Amino acid sequence: MEKLRSSGIRRLLVLAGLSLLVGLVAASSARAMDTRSGDRVVIGPDEVVDDDVYVAANEVVVDGTINGDLIAIGNRIEVNGQVEQDVMAAGQSVQIGGTVGHAARIAGQTLLLNKDARVAGDLVAAGFSLQNEPDSIVRGSLAYAGSQALLEGTVDEDLTGFMNGLELGGDVGRNVDVQVDGEGGGPPSFAFAPVSQVATPTVAPGLTLTDNARVGGDLNYESSTEAQISPDAQIGGEVARTERPPQEEPAGAESNVGLNILRNFITLLVVGLLLVWVMPNWIRRRAYTVLDRPLASLGWGVLGFLAFVALAIVILLVTILLAAIFGLLTLGSLLLLIIGLGLLAELGLGLAFWISTSYLAQIIASFVVGTIVVEAVRAGRGRGGGVLALVVGLIVYVLLRAIPILGFIVGLAVVLLGLGAISNWVWRRLRRAPTQPPSPTTSSS
Repeated sequence: MEKLRSSGIRRLLVLAGLSLLVGLVAASSARAMDTRSGDRVVIGPDEVVDDDVYVAANEVVVDGTINGDLIAIGNRIEVNGQVEQDVMAAGQSVQIGGTVGHAARIAGQTLLLNKDARVAGDLVAAGFSLQNEPDSIVRGSLAYAGSQALLEGTVDEDLTGFMNGLELGGDVGRNVDVQVDGEGGGPPSFAFAPVSQVATPTVAPGLTLTDNARVGGDLNYESSTEAQISPDAQIGGEVARTERPPQEEPAGAESNVGLNILRNFITLLVVGLLLVWVMPNWIRRRAYTVLDRPLASLGWGVLGFLAFVALAIVILLVTILLAAIFGLLTLGSLLLLIIGLGLLAELGLGLAFWISTSYLAQIIASFVVGTIVVEAVRAGRGRGGGVLALVVGLIVYVLLRAIPILGFIVGLAVVLLGLGAISNWVWRRLRRAPTQPPSPTTSSS
């Protein structure tokens, strides 16, 4: 019997988070797409969409039928109708109460499958809290990474997870393989996070199997505490626990987390204010590029990352080639010069990548979020911008980044979006570069 490997779970769930982002770009090349945006986007009960649907809005409600994929980003996402293909959604709250024809990949603070939810494939989820109500069905496997989970519905295949607290009161058709922290204190408190519009259940730390729990195969779990298994719970296979010694929380750990959040906010704010002061138009234009074309910016971000990697490899290969040539020609001084220039080029490229991803991309994406919030408050009185948009966006960003698992996905999305806007600007500047000097006639005129 294979025991739980926590590193494998982390790798699986990180890849699942990446697939949620890459899917936003890759899916667009498969079929036609229907793009929608606004404060509130609703697909009514009588509406049938024969394309993939891409939505970016504060609130997304799907009551009708989508004969393709649903890709949604927003504050509140609710799927009550029918999606024939995949669902990929990220928001503060994601609620599925309808039918998903294939797989679902969701991320958010509060995730819910209500009693009418039907997912024909696998469910991959990441966030603070996941709940599936009784009578909900996942026909494939369920993989979840987050703080807590209350699972009372049906999972036909395997359950895999990494969390602090898990209460299982439903059916799992095959094996349960989870890492559950089990230490006292309960899930971490998110006092500064926005209040979710979906109710968040309370789950005790550790692993709990209630009277209604049914596991068709083995139950493997890693925890610092013994699982609370009801005598009425049914387990078809073996129960195996991998004990992990309790980890002592360093003194002042909570305050250190708060200080790290504050330090990150102040650093980005200082750099952002400097950029807004020195080149305000450049920041606004890059932000509006992301705001007007989010999917294209995401694609440009992937291309920009690949371009950085490819350029680093090219510089290395050219340096090695030239060094080998000058070494054979016994030109020692030129050999040292080539090696020095190659190292400087690699250092300069690495510095540019670090500045772009650690500061510029995060500031641009935060400016976008702040602009959306300011525009909503201004109620259509023109596009927001300036210092207020930057401050508001940075507050939202650093708070989301502090949420386990979700923070990683948010950070990755922010880097790709911001890097995409920068890469698009660099490409347009290169295309505009003059290939030959202007003629005397043109210059004199």
